[in-house]
This record gives sequence, C-alpha cells and structure tokens, in this order.
Amino acid sequence: MGRRRRRSGRVQLESKVLVDEKAEKWIKHYSSSHNILLVGEGDFSFAASLAEAFGSASNMVATSLDSKVANLKKLEDYGCTIVHEVDANTMSQHPLLKVKAFDRIVFNFPHAGLNYFMCEHSMVQIE
Repeated sequence: MGRRRRRSGRVQLESKVLVDEKAEKWIKHYSSSHNILLVGEGDFSFAASLAEAFGSASNMVATSLDSKVANLKKLEDYGCTIVHEVDANTMSQHPLLKVKAFDRIVFNFPHAGLNYFMCEHSMVQIE
C-alpha cells in the first residue's frame, strides 16, 4: 500500500501515480474515494475493472482464497493491496484486515468451498 503525501490538493502515491482528490469517480455503488474490500475475487477481474475505471486502486484491498491468479500485475500497477489465502469466515482476525476500515465490502461470488479438487465454475459447485 503506497503512503500518501499532500501536495496542493493532490495526493502523490509512492508509486508515482497522481490522483486528483477533487475528481471523485462513481461506478454504480462504488466511489474512488471509498475504501473498498473485495472478498473472494477469483481471477481479480472485478478488481481490475474498478481499478481501470478509477485510474487507481490505492483505495482497494482485493482478497482471494486461492493462491496467485490472473490480473495481479495490472492491480499492482494501480496500487491495489492484494492478499491471498483469505478465508471470509476468519478474515476479521487477519492482521491487515482487522485494523483497516472499509466503506464498501464486496463479496462477488464466494468460493463454494466444497470438494476443493473440483473446478470452481462447475455447475455442481455453483448449485
């Protein structure tokens, strides 16, 4: 997560991405000024879409139950904090998540958790 330094109405992130604080962007229920926790991201495509729309992901923490997957490079470039192997049942005890406040928590499509060896997109898993 990049540290912020004030500079005449703008925030400069350590990653050298400039975000104009006055140019708040809204995508349906989500604002670029919200602190957003994305739970169970799967392939991180939703997080990547928000990051692209906002032009930054420094306001987001994206988690997955699984280990590393697609879209991570894009999210890291936008400044998103990515946390793997986060179980939604115990996430309130996670060292990073238990000390951070969020304006929105999005649980897009939770991992079914059944027969972990099966494909997550299997109709049996979804049902």
